[in-house]
Amino acid sequence: MEEKITYQIQFQPLGKRVIAEEGITVFEAARQAGIELTSACGGEGNCGQCQVVLLSGKVSPVTGDEEFLISGKDRQNGYRLACCMQVLSDLKIHIPQDSLITGQRLQIESNLNMIAPDPSILEYPVEIPIPTMHDVRSDLSRLKDALQAAHHLESLFAGEPVIRSLSPALRAADWKVNAFVRDGEIIAVRPQGQSPLGFAVDLGTTKIAASLVNLGTGEILCSNGAPNPQISYGEDVISRLNYAVRNPDGGQVLAEKVQHSLNELLGDLVNHAGVERAQVAEACIVGNTAMTHLLLHYPVLQLAKAPYVAAASDALDVPAKTLGLEMAPGAVVYIPPTIGGFVGPDHVSMVLASDLDQSNKVTLGLDIGTNTEISLRKPGEEHLVAVSCASGPAFEGAHIRDGMRAASGAIEKVRIGEQGVELTTIGDAPAVGLCGSGILDTIAELFKAGYIDRNSRFKQDHGKVRLGDHGPEFVLVPAEQSGSGRDIAITQKDVNEIVLAKGAIQAGLNILLEATGTAPETVEEVIIAGAFGSFLNIKSAISMGLFPHLPNAQYRQVGNAAALGAIWILISRSARLRALEIGRQTRYLELTTYPKFNRQFAMAMMFP
Repeated sequence: MEEKITYQIQFQPLGKRVIAEEGITVFEAARQAGIELTSACGGEGNCGQCQVVLLSGKVSPVTGDEEFLISGKDRQNGYRLACCMQVLSDLKIHIPQDSLITGQRLQIESNLNMIAPDPSILEYPVEIPIPTMHDVRSDLSRLKDALQAAHHLESLFAGEPVIRSLSPALRAADWKVNAFVRDGEIIAVRPQGQSPLGFAVDLGTTKIAASLVNLGTGEILCSNGAPNPQISYGEDVISRLNYAVRNPDGGQVLAEKVQHSLNELLGDLVNHAGVERAQVAEACIVGNTAMTHLLLHYPVLQLAKAPYVAAASDALDVPAKTLGLEMAPGAVVYIPPTIGGFVGPDHVSMVLASDLDQSNKVTLGLDIGTNTEISLRKPGEEHLVAVSCASGPAFEGAHIRDGMRAASGAIEKVRIGEQGVELTTIGDAPAVGLCGSGILDTIAELFKAGYIDRNSRFKQDHGKVRLGDHGPEFVLVPAEQSGSGRDIAITQKDVNEIVLAKGAIQAGLNILLEATGTAPETVEEVIIAGAFGSFLNIKSAISMGLFPHLPNAQYRQVGNAAALGAIWILISRSARLRALEIGRQTRYLELTTYPKFNRQFAMAMMFP
């Protein structure tokens, strides 16, 4: 067999050296080395996000995609798309900050209230008689008898993983243990003083938020977040589903990626809290339908195309071990029900934590992200009604020339006035790009200041609008003032991307109101959840028409309600029952089947 030719690639400023086979792309070499580059398209060459600088070495020629997506000046300075550049020699590559999936701001917390604990897993302290030659009962029988005598627990049972761990655990604790029990099943035994813990996760398309919680007290011991590692395989759900469908091991790769990340995140939380993994008796993971299917390695072909059917919609109990989570021996992962389409457990969780299902007002609830879910609650009506909008990843900075995630140096607030452009960056660092809230602010300000007309077109006769490589653009930060050494600008293409996203959300809202016979003036409250929604400037969103005219509505931003809902489900049986009821009592409306969808979408893309 002919030996494959390999080369060394140095990735700066990471200082990482990797060996790559001749002919593979720099994007794939980086992925194999654990370096995650931003990519909305999953390395297909059409989003322009994975830009790197070739410092030295021989690679394949510039492609047509690169000529379109990278300006001539930047190409002269060595900028290439990692996914279009094949390795033909030893290379030295510089990765700009905004091309790395690192250091981004992660929305973990919510400003909603907690709930009184009423957990399904309870702890029972017990002291067990030591075996003797006159008492040779099995360790499991000995434990069950002791629990029955001390706590009147009957018909107890344990699964094979618990039985396998039981004997050494009892002897290590000197026969004085806490038994963790759920509905008659022994989940684990731990030394007395160790309480059962829960792992609550909001598995977002872009970001993962997680908390470690004491199941008995409801105390949140610590929280943390991480980027979803599947991002490098596609920034939107359809790209990832297509990757899973088109590649024989695609589904397994995506499942293993996120499972590994979740297990690492759990390890970080456990270490920070000073507890043991074996105390973590249950997890609750919420995400949209695509995220939960990819986590569970379920078939997704039927979900990737119309009519977008889930493999299962009921709530699930999955052994933690099968998902690669190192927890208590009998630990399970609970996944709440799916409503329909891409409206999944995360929206059920958001509705629960925001109390949308119990509101006494006509209320809209939005969880804005790559996939935006919206529900309407009308007091006195039996059902909530939900829709899903393919808003896309533009609000996360994808498909935007200078877009990036919310990380240091991202422009997050913009004002355009007589004195020029005033902006705020995350961390007060030199500007290197725009995150979602900054993009929205910029376009709203450009419209308000008269640079953009109602049809979302730049007014090219305006003195401050210049003609760039791909049409008119407005420079926010000149190269000499930016942290990247390049102009930071909003282009006509950027405006078009945001208009598509805002059109999808506004059309979804308009159709939801029309289909349910709800007059806009009767809407009393709008609840906005999600990472992007947490930092959204409501005035900018209204002025550019992200939301329709709702004259009597009060807007309330609640943070990561889905993450809080996952905690509620862990610590409260009544909350879990409510979540099941939300899943049953929410009617899903498929927008694309609505007769006026195309017209509504077209009208929603216009500015007010």
